[in-house]
Amino acid sequence: MTEELVDRSGRCRLIHILRRFQGEEDVIVRTVGGFQFDTGRLVRVEDCLAAGTDVEVRLPGGESLELGNVTINLCAITSVSIDNN
Repeated sequence: MTEELVDRSGRCRLIHILRRFQGEEDVIVRTVGGFQFDTGRLVRVEDCLAAGTDVEVRLPGGESLELGNVTINLCAITSVSIDNN
């Protein structure tokens, strides 16, 4: 397999997991470049995009932003999880 196919397969698996998390609270999505999106609720996952509400965006370098709504390009995701705290 080429590296591109492996990357695509891994990304498809992450998107499948993220679709199962749709509607859940405290979903964490990490993307290329070191961005982390801590969602209050993952509202929707479709058309290679994810929408979240009440999101803390952790920027590379340690700073963060609080946003009401965000849209995440799923072509850039590197990991997904749920915060169980």
